Amino acid sequence: MTHTSVTRLPGRGGSIRRRILPIALLPALLTAFGMVAHFTTRTLSQADAELQARANSAAHHLADVLPYALVAGDFARVHSQLEGEMKDNRLTSARVLDPQQRLIVGLGAPPQEADDDGRLHRRVPIVLPTANLSATLDSGVAASPLLGEVEITVSRDEIRAFRHTTLLHAAFLMVAALALSAVLAWRLSNRLAGQLGQIGDAVERLAQGDLGARARLTTAGEIGQLSRGVDRMAEALQAHRTELELRILDATADLAAKKDQAERANQAKSRFLAAASHDLRQPLHALSLFVAALKTRSREPETQTLVENIEASTAAMELLFNALLDISRLDAGAIAAHPEHIALQPLFDVLGKQFGALAGEKHLKLRIRPCNAVICSDPLLIERILANLITNAIRYTDDGGVLVGCRRRGRMLRISVIDSGRGIPPELQKSVFQEFVQLNNPARNRNKGLGLGLAIVSRLARLLGHRIDLVSRPGHGSRFSIDVPLGDPARVRASPSVSASAVTDVIPPDTLVLLVDDENAILHGMAELFDNWNIGLVTARNADEAEQWLDSLECAPDVIISDYRLPGDTDGIAAIARLREKFGPGIPAILITGDTAPESLQRIAQAGLPLLHKPLRPAKLRALLTHLVQQPRAPAVG
Repeated sequence: MTHTSVTRLPGRGGSIRRRILPIALLPALLTAFGMVAHFTTRTLSQADAELQARANSAAHHLADVLPYALVAGDFARVHSQLEGEMKDNRLTSARVLDPQQRLIVGLGAPPQEADDDGRLHRRVPIVLPTANLSATLDSGVAASPLLGEVEITVSRDEIRAFRHTTLLHAAFLMVAALALSAVLAWRLSNRLAGQLGQIGDAVERLAQGDLGARARLTTAGEIGQLSRGVDRMAEALQAHRTELELRILDATADLAAKKDQAERANQAKSRFLAAASHDLRQPLHALSLFVAALKTRSREPETQTLVENIEASTAAMELLFNALLDISRLDAGAIAAHPEHIALQPLFDVLGKQFGALAGEKHLKLRIRPCNAVICSDPLLIERILANLITNAIRYTDDGGVLVGCRRRGRMLRISVIDSGRGIPPELQKSVFQEFVQLNNPARNRNKGLGLGLAIVSRLARLLGHRIDLVSRPGHGSRFSIDVPLGDPARVRASPSVSASAVTDVIPPDTLVLLVDDENAILHGMAELFDNWNIGLVTARNADEAEQWLDSLECAPDVIISDYRLPGDTDGIAAIARLREKFGPGIPAILITGDTAPESLQRIAQAGLPLLHKPLRPAKLRALLTHLVQQPRAPAVG
């Protein structure tokens, strides 16, 4: 099971505290500030009101007790009254003024402008009581009700001191409230951070694949509910994973059994195809040899026509076997790609000459647009891909023509084969690259191909790493494209020019060829063929018999031809190695086989010997013999 890596965020508890502390302190701060401001303002207002009441009371009290002393002219008593009032009410100054605002008696510093020097100033008129005023009038003495004014001042220093003390107490209470709130918030955040951290650790371990992790918090409320929910989720995940693992084990065991069964069936099929291909190729190979020999001996027209029909049927069977062999070699990995930097136009010229006549037979026009590009690919394999695509286009086009062109796409060159044929329905476009798939050919007409060309194209493109693209519309034709990497023009190798005189089909008359094969029909057929060619041939069923014949002739062969499958524990590779060891390591050798088993093809490819597949064409065998005989040989040893 794949585990998802989870990165744990640092400072998770600090983040919670940073959020909780402002949330908790802000209301407490606002509440404390509001209460302190309210009660401080109220207290200061009360103190100020009391100060003003005391000043008013002192002024009115003096105004009430001084009239008699003023009327009597007892200024000593006025002074005593002022002095007593200043002491009792903590006055800063007290003065008595006559109606003309002249000072009669004054104690303390003279008053300044009211409230400008931080003191409270009050003035109250001194009026003679009404009863006394009537007595004075009755006595005939002129009297006035206004005797003067009493003026007092009270210092606000007490208010300032009280305000300072009150503010200090308020600040202390606010700090204490904030500290208490901070402590409570800190403890709450610590508890909440711990609980959330425990839940987060459990979730992180779950994310990392530890489904046994649990938060296990017994706290009530939302945090506890969250913890229990996480634990239930973990239990469900653990149960689900256990069930899933059991199902995966069952499915894996079932798939392994089916895979083993499919591999056994595929191996059996491969063994069957290899055996059937080899067993069928043997008589077909002998038949082709006898037909070639018969064709050179018979000169009668009727017999010649019959031989040509037999030869055509043999060639058709050979075509099928070769296509099957190509598929087997590609699946076995016996074909290796050798990319080169090659010019594309010479390849187009070869394809034009090769398929121009084929297109003309169907009254189609084959057009190949010139292209001076250089590509990087295996020249033989890319030629085979394009040849198969052009063959397929011509085969399924009834009217119009086939166009081959290319265009650059970045660092790639797209080579397209476009036809005006019948087209391919979208649902069938993927299947055309499978073996033996042919559209519009239910009768399996051999003239319409074998259904292996595009399968070979698909495998070759995969081997080369080239992308194949198909665009087709029924009734509008098809376009097969292959994307090939662009090459470097400076690295294109020049093709060696070979003069016509250098290519000859002459085999010296004293040439001796050794054939090793265990099939009597093939031995007789090859003997007939070599007699017609006037080439000496020694036939043997195995390496021992070959040594005996060569020892009796007292000569070494010029070329060794051996079948891959020989009786006993040996094979053609071992037989050729044994004969070369005795008669000379430089003797050219050819290996012939009808085997298509992947392991056999791989072993043959590793041996590095020229290989011909049964049934072989006599002309191909003669061309290879000519090439081997004419090439320089290493001197024999011993």
